[in-house]
Amino acid sequence: MIQQELRFHSPDEILAHQAFAEARAVWIEGMLGLYENNPFLSRLLAATQRSAVFFNTLVLDAAHDPTDRSTWPTIALVQEVMAPYGVSSRRNIETIVARFVETGFLSRHEVAADRRVRLLVPTEKMVAHDLDWVRVYYSPLAVMFPGCGYAPPMRRDPIFRTAVRRASRPGLGDAVKLLANNPAITFIMNRDAGMMVLIKLVQTGAAAGPAALDFSDLAKRFGISRTHVRRLLRDAEQEGLLGLSKASVTLEPRLVAAFDRFLADCMAGFHALFHFAMSSPEMASSTAIGCKGPTGSS
Repeated sequence: MIQQELRFHSPDEILAHQAFAEARAVWIEGMLGLYENNPFLSRLLAATQRSAVFFNTLVLDAAHDPTDRSTWPTIALVQEVMAPYGVSSRRNIETIVARFVETGFLSRHEVAADRRVRLLVPTEKMVAHDLDWVRVYYSPLAVMFPGCGYAPPMRRDPIFRTAVRRASRPGLGDAVKLLANNPAITFIMNRDAGMMVLIKLVQTGAAAGPAALDFSDLAKRFGISRTHVRRLLRDAEQEGLLGLSKASVTLEPRLVAAFDRFLADCMAGFHALFHFAMSSPEMASSTAIGCKGPTGSS
């Protein structure tokens, strides 16, 4: 039986949770599991505009109504939802989509009723990556709020994946607000593999003090050049986000706080989406929802 009165966990509540540090470590491990030592995926997805096109296309596909032309996941609709990001031209979005088609993540399907229209359809390869990605983003919530029943995303349930992507459609603009509200993280994310470099630095202890720095090693892990890593970190130093020496890097408290706030914002959003997804017709009868217990009460 679905509980009708739900209290969503706010970012502040998540940040203050006694298990936040453990949850953050789980998320970091999951993200590195997806992209570290996978140069192809890191170069393809670990930048704001490409990842936004990737995941917005998944949402548009899951939410579209075949009888409503305005919802069809076409390149024009992708360009429309990407416009508020302000980070990419319409031509660049066409190039990104073409790259996803070329690499086997997207296909173009004709519409029988109008053969001039091509729908962007995620392939099995794209869906498989999304299942992994959704699991990573629910893994810290499963640590902090075990009573909420996050089994579907944790077992990579394909029905849940579709439901949570469909539930994301009304709030696509929230991602733009998330970036706007986290300027330090957006500064990093707008660079190729920038967020992955930051995640790795947090894992190696740079958030707590000086951590060993090897430009070549970071470049190799994420499929970018040594020069790119050096420029990224030096630019971040000029922004007051970190400190560099010849052999070490230290993340400034401002950047550490921004990192934690960004993750808490994401977790709060996915916590809310979980309840919307589980209330969908596809999922409503599969698992009762509602957080239980002292660490996850509703």
